[in-house]
Amino acid sequence: MLQAMLFYVNSLVLLPRFFARRAYLTYAVSLVLLMAVFGVLRYCATVYLLPLMTDNLVYSFTTPKLFWGVALYRAIYFILLSLGYWFSRNAIQLEKQKRAQEQELRNTERSLMEANLAFLKSQINPHFLFNALNFLYAQAYPHSESTAKGILLLSDIMRYALKDDDNNGKVMLEKEVQHIHNYIAINQLRFSNRLQIEFEVAGSVQFLMILPLVLITFVENCFKHGELHDPQNPLRIQVRTENNRLYFRTHNKKRNGPKEKTTGIGLVNTQKRLDLVYADRYTLAVTNEPEFYTCQLTIDL
Repeated sequence: MLQAMLFYVNSLVLLPRFFARRAYLTYAVSLVLLMAVFGVLRYCATVYLLPLMTDNLVYSFTTPKLFWGVALYRAIYFILLSLGYWFSRNAIQLEKQKRAQEQELRNTERSLMEANLAFLKSQINPHFLFNALNFLYAQAYPHSESTAKGILLLSDIMRYALKDDDNNGKVMLEKEVQHIHNYIAINQLRFSNRLQIEFEVAGSVQFLMILPLVLITFVENCFKHGELHDPQNPLRIQVRTENNRLYFRTHNKKRNGPKEKTTGIGLVNTQKRLDLVYADRYTLAVTNEPEFYTCQLTIDL
């Protein structure tokens, strides 16, 4: 029983709590104390407890020196066994974690492949689509300039959404900002320029690359859930760059009533894309108040 105590206290308590956290000195002191407790308990059990239980004792020592030598030998033996057990169990756990991470990576790659296939399927003859939009623009312009402008904006929006990424899955930040401008403009046409929107761009948006269709997701969310007709509480969209870092913020009053239906990829999927591409290089803070909703995104581009 004492050997089992030595084995499990070392493998389940001392090693995980001190050795695994690199508190080597604390572990060494604790191990010496544990061995001392083991020796004292073994001595008390052998000399005082067992004689009370039986008269037929066969001692494995003839002198105190021999007793403590045997006790130290047994302590070291079971300490080594517990070390082997702990390292073996850790190795097995690390291997399981490694395999789980590899499986997760394979699942992520499979999901991205499926998403790419779905994206490619959505590009059914884009040339026909743009040619048709150009034809409608030419036909509508003589009769209604606003309608023609709406068709032109829609063509630009669709072209950006369907266009291949420029560089390693990224696009120029300038194009992403222009896409937001186009999205706002076409919605202003829908509502006869009655939407209360403040769009501010500070810093240079040229020569910086960003994952496409990220910022627009947060803007779409504002249109879907926000109250955009209140002059006292306009939708505020801010884009600012500084030292290759992007600061993006949206702030809107919540709408009471029906919400806009959008075909955006969604905030959850956008955050997953950010996790994949930017990992520890971005922060996203969402403030969901009773009347207002704020998103703040920072990315090291």
